[in-house]
Amino acid sequence: MATEQNTDSDVNFRQRHPRIEWFEALLAYRRWHTIAEASRHVGVSQDLLSERIRLLEEWFEHELFERSQPHQRLTPKLNAFGDRYLPYMQHVVAAFDDLVTVLAPPTARGQLVVALPESIATSLLAAVRRSVHDRGILTPAGWRFITARSAVVRSEVLHRRAALGLLVEREPYIDRELHTEPIGRSPMCLFTAPGHALAHHPTPLSVEDLSNEIIVLDKEQSTYRAIFESILRRGHIPITRRDAFSNIEAVKSAVMAGPGVAMLPYFVIADEVRAGKLSIIPLQEEPIYIQILLAMHPDHQLESPPLRELCNEFRRLAGALPQPE
Repeated sequence: MATEQNTDSDVNFRQRHPRIEWFEALLAYRRWHTIAEASRHVGVSQDLLSERIRLLEEWFEHELFERSQPHQRLTPKLNAFGDRYLPYMQHVVAAFDDLVTVLAPPTARGQLVVALPESIATSLLAAVRRSVHDRGILTPAGWRFITARSAVVRSEVLHRRAALGLLVEREPYIDRELHTEPIGRSPMCLFTAPGHALAHHPTPLSVEDLSNEIIVLDKEQSTYRAIFESILRRGHIPITRRDAFSNIEAVKSAVMAGPGVAMLPYFVIADEVRAGKLSIIPLQEEPIYIQILLAMHPDHQLESPPLRELCNEFRRLAGALPQPE
Protein backbone atom coordinates (compact mmCIF):
# COMPACT_ATOMS: atom_id res chain seq x y z
CA MET A 1 0.00 0.00 0.00
CA ALA A 2 2.86 2.36 0.76
CA THR A 3 4.11 2.27 -2.82
CA GLU A 4 0.76 3.18 -4.29
CA GLN A 5 0.06 5.83 -1.66
CA ASN A 6 3.48 7.46 -2.00
CA THR A 7 3.33 7.67 -5.77
CA ASP A 8 -0.27 8.90 -5.86
CA SER A 9 -0.27 11.52 -3.12
CA ASP A 10 1.08 15.08 -3.21
CA VAL A 11 0.02 15.47 -6.85
CA ASN A 12 -2.44 17.86 -8.41
CA PHE A 13 -5.06 15.20 -9.09
CA ARG A 14 -6.97 17.06 -11.81
CA GLN A 15 -3.76 17.52 -13.83
CA ARG A 16 -3.01 13.79 -14.01
CA HIS A 17 -4.80 10.67 -15.12
CA PRO A 18 -6.53 8.41 -12.55
CA ARG A 19 -5.57 4.76 -12.41
CA ILE A 20 -7.80 1.98 -13.72
CA GLU A 21 -7.48 0.20 -10.36
CA TRP A 22 -9.30 3.07 -8.64
CA PHE A 23 -12.37 2.61 -10.82
CA GLU A 24 -12.23 -1.17 -10.37
CA ALA A 25 -12.13 -0.70 -6.59
CA LEU A 26 -15.19 1.54 -6.61
CA LEU A 27 -17.20 -0.80 -8.83
CA ALA A 28 -16.18 -3.83 -6.76
CA TYR A 29 -17.28 -2.22 -3.48
CA ARG A 30 -20.56 -1.11 -5.04
CA ARG A 31 -21.16 -4.64 -6.35
CA TRP A 32 -20.11 -6.72 -3.33
CA HIS A 33 -21.26 -4.32 -0.56
CA THR A 34 -18.38 -4.93 1.87
CA ILE A 35 -14.72 -3.98 1.68
CA ALA A 36 -13.76 -7.51 2.71
CA GLU A 37 -15.75 -9.18 -0.07
CA ALA A 38 -14.75 -6.59 -2.68
CA SER A 39 -11.06 -6.89 -1.85
CA ARG A 40 -11.30 -10.69 -2.09
CA HIS A 41 -12.72 -10.52 -5.61
CA VAL A 42 -10.26 -7.85 -6.74
CA GLY A 43 -7.33 -9.72 -5.17
CA VAL A 44 -5.87 -6.95 -3.00
CA SER A 45 -5.83 -6.17 0.71
CA GLN A 46 -8.76 -4.37 2.33
CA ASP A 47 -6.55 -1.39 3.17
CA LEU A 48 -5.41 -1.05 -0.43
CA LEU A 49 -8.94 -1.26 -1.81
CA SER A 50 -10.10 1.43 0.64
CA GLU A 51 -7.13 3.57 -0.32
CA ARG A 52 -7.97 3.32 -4.02
CA ILE A 53 -11.52 4.46 -3.37
CA ARG A 54 -10.18 7.39 -1.34
CA LEU A 55 -7.80 8.40 -4.12
CA LEU A 56 -10.60 8.28 -6.69
CA GLU A 57 -12.79 10.53 -4.53
CA GLU A 58 -9.86 12.93 -4.18
CA TRP A 59 -9.44 12.97 -7.95
CA PHE A 60 -13.14 13.79 -8.38
CA GLU A 61 -12.78 16.34 -5.57
CA HIS A 62 -16.08 14.98 -4.30
CA GLU A 63 -17.33 12.04 -2.25
CA LEU A 64 -18.86 9.29 -4.41
CA PHE A 65 -20.39 7.03 -1.73
CA GLU A 66 -22.90 7.89 0.94
CA ARG A 67 -21.65 7.92 4.55
CA SER A 68 -23.45 6.38 7.50
CA GLN A 69 -24.67 8.53 10.38
CA PRO A 70 -23.39 9.54 12.85
CA HIS A 71 -19.89 8.09 12.30
CA GLN A 72 -19.54 9.02 8.61
CA ARG A 73 -18.37 5.55 7.66
CA LEU A 74 -18.27 4.60 4.00
CA THR A 75 -21.34 2.74 2.70
CA PRO A 76 -21.58 0.85 -0.64
CA LYS A 77 -24.42 3.09 -1.86
CA LEU A 78 -23.38 5.76 -4.34
CA ASN A 79 -24.54 9.30 -3.63
CA ALA A 80 -26.14 11.49 -6.30
CA PHE A 81 -22.74 12.63 -7.57
CA GLY A 82 -21.48 9.05 -7.83
CA ASP A 83 -24.68 7.93 -9.58
CA ARG A 84 -24.25 10.70 -12.13
CA TYR A 85 -20.77 9.55 -13.12
CA LEU A 86 -21.26 5.80 -12.64
CA PRO A 87 -21.86 5.07 -16.37
CA TYR A 88 -18.60 6.82 -17.26
CA MET A 89 -16.66 4.82 -14.70
CA GLN A 90 -18.21 1.59 -15.95
CA HIS A 91 -17.26 2.52 -19.50
CA VAL A 92 -13.67 3.20 -18.46
CA VAL A 93 -13.29 -0.28 -16.95
CA ALA A 94 -15.14 -1.98 -19.82
CA ALA A 95 -13.02 -0.15 -22.40
CA PHE A 96 -9.85 -1.28 -20.67
CA ASP A 97 -11.09 -4.88 -20.65
CA ASP A 98 -11.88 -4.52 -24.35
CA LEU A 99 -8.35 -3.36 -25.04
CA VAL A 100 -6.88 -6.32 -23.15
CA THR A 101 -9.20 -8.63 -25.08
CA VAL A 102 -8.24 -7.27 -28.49
CA LEU A 103 -4.51 -7.34 -27.67
CA ALA A 104 -4.62 -10.90 -26.38
CA PRO A 105 -2.89 -13.37 -28.73
CA PRO A 106 -5.29 -15.69 -30.57
CA THR A 107 -5.63 -19.08 -28.93
CA ALA A 108 -7.33 -22.27 -29.92
CA ARG A 109 -10.66 -22.42 -28.20
CA GLY A 110 -13.78 -24.46 -28.24
CA GLN A 111 -17.32 -23.27 -28.68
CA LEU A 112 -18.73 -21.14 -25.87
CA VAL A 113 -22.21 -21.99 -24.65
CA VAL A 114 -24.43 -19.18 -23.34
CA ALA A 115 -27.78 -19.95 -21.72
CA LEU A 116 -30.37 -17.20 -21.37
CA PRO A 117 -34.11 -16.60 -21.00
CA GLU A 118 -36.22 -15.90 -24.06
CA SER A 119 -36.85 -12.26 -23.13
CA ILE A 120 -33.10 -11.57 -23.06
CA ALA A 121 -32.61 -13.44 -26.31
CA THR A 122 -35.21 -11.28 -28.05
CA SER A 123 -33.90 -7.97 -26.69
CA LEU A 124 -30.16 -7.94 -25.91
CA LEU A 125 -28.76 -10.89 -27.82
CA ALA A 126 -28.84 -9.50 -31.36
CA ALA A 127 -26.72 -6.45 -30.50
CA VAL A 128 -24.26 -8.57 -28.50
CA ARG A 129 -23.83 -11.06 -31.36
CA ARG A 130 -23.30 -8.30 -33.89
CA SER A 131 -20.70 -6.58 -31.73
CA VAL A 132 -18.56 -9.62 -30.91
CA HIS A 133 -18.73 -10.89 -34.49
CA ASP A 134 -17.92 -7.54 -36.12
CA ARG A 135 -14.92 -7.06 -33.85
CA GLY A 136 -13.56 -10.54 -34.44
CA ILE A 137 -13.88 -11.56 -30.80
CA LEU A 138 -16.01 -14.56 -31.74
CA THR A 139 -16.93 -16.06 -35.08
CA PRO A 140 -20.56 -17.07 -35.65
CA ALA A 141 -19.46 -20.66 -35.08
CA GLY A 142 -17.47 -19.74 -31.97
CA TRP A 143 -20.45 -19.78 -29.65
CA ARG A 144 -23.98 -21.03 -29.41
CA PHE A 145 -26.84 -20.12 -27.13
CA ILE A 146 -29.80 -21.91 -25.64
CA THR A 147 -32.99 -20.29 -24.38
CA ALA A 148 -34.89 -21.53 -21.37
CA ARG A 149 -36.52 -20.27 -18.19
CA SER A 150 -34.15 -19.03 -15.50
CA ALA A 151 -34.30 -22.25 -13.45
CA VAL A 152 -33.05 -24.26 -16.43
CA VAL A 153 -30.41 -21.65 -17.27
CA ARG A 154 -29.17 -21.85 -13.70
CA SER A 155 -28.95 -25.65 -13.88
CA GLU A 156 -26.96 -25.50 -17.14
CA VAL A 157 -24.41 -23.19 -15.56
CA LEU A 158 -24.27 -25.10 -12.27
CA HIS A 159 -23.51 -28.36 -14.09
CA ARG A 160 -20.97 -26.63 -16.38
CA ARG A 161 -22.92 -27.28 -19.55
CA ALA A 162 -22.90 -23.50 -20.17
CA ALA A 163 -19.94 -21.20 -19.55
CA LEU A 164 -22.20 -18.20 -19.03
CA GLY A 165 -25.83 -17.78 -18.11
CA LEU A 166 -28.18 -14.83 -17.85
CA LEU A 167 -30.87 -14.99 -15.21
CA VAL A 168 -34.03 -12.95 -14.81
CA GLU A 169 -35.17 -12.99 -11.20
CA ARG A 170 -37.28 -10.91 -8.87
CA GLU A 171 -35.24 -8.28 -7.04
CA PRO A 172 -33.45 -8.85 -4.71
CA TYR A 173 -31.94 -12.20 -5.68
CA ILE A 174 -29.18 -14.16 -3.92
CA ASP A 175 -27.66 -17.38 -5.25
CA ARG A 176 -25.61 -19.47 -2.83
CA GLU A 177 -24.21 -21.82 -5.47
CA LEU A 178 -23.39 -19.62 -8.46
CA HIS A 179 -21.39 -16.46 -8.93
CA THR A 180 -24.00 -13.89 -9.95
CA GLU A 181 -23.67 -10.23 -10.86
CA PRO A 182 -26.67 -7.90 -11.29
CA ILE A 183 -26.26 -5.95 -14.54
CA GLY A 184 -29.71 -4.45 -15.11
CA ARG A 185 -33.16 -3.98 -13.65
CA SER A 186 -36.62 -3.23 -14.99
CA PRO A 187 -40.03 -2.67 -13.39
CA MET A 188 -42.87 -5.08 -14.02
CA CYS A 189 -45.64 -3.21 -15.87
CA LEU A 190 -49.32 -3.99 -16.38
CA PHE A 191 -50.30 -3.24 -19.97
CA THR A 192 -53.12 -3.48 -22.46
CA ALA A 193 -54.09 -2.38 -25.96
CA PRO A 194 -54.29 1.42 -26.47
CA GLY A 195 -58.04 1.21 -27.16
CA HIS A 196 -58.83 -0.56 -23.89
CA ALA A 197 -60.84 1.47 -21.35
CA LEU A 198 -58.22 0.91 -18.65
CA ALA A 199 -55.61 2.58 -20.84
CA HIS A 200 -57.48 5.86 -20.39
CA HIS A 201 -58.28 5.59 -16.69
CA PRO A 202 -57.53 8.98 -15.07
CA THR A 203 -55.95 7.60 -11.87
CA PRO A 204 -53.79 4.58 -10.94
CA LEU A 205 -55.80 1.41 -10.50
CA SER A 206 -55.98 -0.96 -7.57
CA VAL A 207 -55.49 -4.65 -8.27
CA GLU A 208 -59.16 -5.22 -7.40
CA ASP A 209 -60.11 -3.16 -10.48
CA LEU A 210 -58.91 -6.05 -12.65
CA SER A 211 -61.58 -8.45 -11.36
CA ASN A 212 -63.59 -8.39 -14.61
CA GLU A 213 -60.66 -8.37 -17.03
CA ILE A 214 -59.32 -11.12 -19.26
CA ILE A 215 -55.92 -12.05 -17.83
CA VAL A 216 -53.22 -12.96 -20.35
CA LEU A 217 -50.39 -15.05 -18.90
CA ASP A 218 -46.92 -16.16 -19.86
CA LYS A 219 -45.95 -19.85 -19.85
CA GLU A 220 -45.96 -22.01 -16.72
CA GLN A 221 -43.05 -21.57 -14.27
CA SER A 222 -42.10 -18.23 -15.81
CA THR A 223 -40.67 -15.65 -13.39
CA TYR A 224 -42.89 -12.99 -14.95
CA ARG A 225 -46.02 -15.12 -14.63
CA ALA A 226 -45.25 -15.96 -10.99
CA ILE A 227 -44.98 -12.26 -10.14
CA PHE A 228 -48.23 -11.40 -11.96
CA GLU A 229 -50.13 -14.26 -10.34
CA SER A 230 -48.89 -13.27 -6.86
CA ILE A 231 -50.25 -9.75 -7.40
CA LEU A 232 -53.59 -11.14 -8.57
CA ARG A 233 -53.83 -13.44 -5.56
CA ARG A 234 -53.24 -10.51 -3.21
CA GLY A 235 -56.15 -8.75 -4.88
CA HIS A 236 -58.31 -11.91 -4.69
CA ILE A 237 -58.60 -11.93 -8.49
CA PRO A 238 -59.57 -15.36 -9.86
CA ILE A 239 -57.39 -16.53 -12.72
CA THR A 240 -59.95 -18.93 -14.15
CA ARG A 241 -60.66 -16.63 -17.11
CA ARG A 242 -57.22 -16.64 -18.54
CA ASP A 243 -55.34 -17.02 -21.78
CA ALA A 244 -51.91 -18.61 -21.39
CA PHE A 245 -49.24 -18.55 -24.09
CA SER A 246 -45.92 -20.31 -24.53
CA ASN A 247 -43.80 -17.22 -25.15
CA ILE A 248 -43.80 -13.50 -24.46
CA GLU A 249 -44.18 -12.48 -28.12
CA ALA A 250 -47.48 -14.35 -28.20
CA VAL A 251 -48.54 -12.62 -24.97
CA LYS A 252 -47.87 -9.20 -26.49
CA SER A 253 -49.67 -10.09 -29.74
CA ALA A 254 -52.72 -11.36 -27.85
CA VAL A 255 -52.96 -8.18 -25.78
CA MET A 256 -52.55 -5.97 -28.86
CA ALA A 257 -55.39 -7.87 -30.54
CA GLY A 258 -57.50 -7.59 -27.37
CA PRO A 259 -59.20 -8.11 -25.08
CA GLY A 260 -56.97 -8.63 -22.09
CA VAL A 261 -54.31 -7.29 -19.76
CA ALA A 262 -50.87 -8.76 -19.07
CA MET A 263 -47.75 -8.01 -17.04
CA LEU A 264 -44.15 -8.11 -18.27
CA PRO A 265 -40.95 -6.15 -17.53
CA TYR A 266 -40.84 -2.75 -19.18
CA PHE A 267 -37.78 -3.54 -21.29
CA VAL A 268 -39.74 -6.38 -22.96
CA ILE A 269 -42.58 -4.08 -24.08
CA ALA A 270 -40.71 -0.76 -24.45
CA ASP A 271 -40.65 -0.78 -28.27
CA GLU A 272 -44.38 -1.47 -28.53
CA VAL A 273 -45.20 1.19 -25.91
CA ARG A 274 -43.14 3.80 -27.74
CA ALA A 275 -44.77 2.83 -31.03
CA GLY A 276 -48.23 3.23 -29.52
CA LYS A 277 -49.10 -0.46 -29.90
CA LEU A 278 -49.38 -1.09 -26.15
CA SER A 279 -50.32 1.11 -23.20
CA ILE A 280 -49.14 0.84 -19.60
CA ILE A 281 -51.79 0.80 -16.89
CA PRO A 282 -50.52 2.60 -13.75
CA LEU A 283 -51.10 0.68 -10.53
CA GLN A 284 -51.43 2.00 -6.99
CA GLU A 285 -49.01 -0.67 -5.77
CA GLU A 286 -45.28 -0.07 -5.45
CA PRO A 287 -43.57 -1.38 -8.59
CA ILE A 288 -41.89 -4.77 -8.47
CA TYR A 289 -38.50 -4.91 -10.16
CA ILE A 290 -36.78 -7.81 -11.84
CA GLN A 291 -33.01 -8.13 -12.10
CA ILE A 292 -30.93 -9.31 -15.01
CA LEU A 293 -27.89 -11.18 -13.72
CA LEU A 294 -24.77 -12.69 -15.23
CA ALA A 295 -24.25 -16.16 -13.78
CA MET A 296 -21.13 -18.33 -13.81
CA HIS A 297 -19.91 -21.36 -11.92
CA PRO A 298 -17.93 -20.15 -8.87
CA ASP A 299 -14.86 -22.12 -10.02
CA HIS A 300 -14.91 -20.52 -13.44
CA GLN A 301 -12.50 -17.64 -14.08
CA LEU A 302 -12.89 -14.97 -16.74
CA GLU A 303 -9.55 -15.85 -18.27
CA SER A 304 -11.00 -16.36 -21.74
CA PRO A 305 -10.95 -13.06 -23.69
CA PRO A 306 -14.10 -13.99 -25.67
CA LEU A 307 -16.03 -14.80 -22.51
CA ARG A 308 -14.85 -11.62 -20.83
CA GLU A 309 -15.94 -9.64 -23.88
CA LEU A 310 -19.37 -11.26 -23.89
CA CYS A 311 -19.85 -10.28 -20.26
CA ASN A 312 -18.84 -6.70 -21.01
CA GLU A 313 -21.28 -6.46 -23.92
CA PHE A 314 -24.16 -7.78 -21.83
CA ARG A 315 -23.23 -5.33 -19.03
CA ARG A 316 -23.28 -2.38 -21.43
CA LEU A 317 -26.61 -3.22 -22.99
CA ALA A 318 -28.37 -4.28 -19.78
CA GLY A 319 -27.19 -1.07 -18.09
CA ALA A 320 -28.80 0.94 -20.88
CA LEU A 321 -32.19 -0.79 -20.83
CA PRO A 322 -35.08 1.62 -21.47
CA GLN A 323 -36.97 2.75 -18.40
CA PRO A 324 -40.54 4.03 -18.20
CA GLU A 325 -40.90 7.81 -18.25
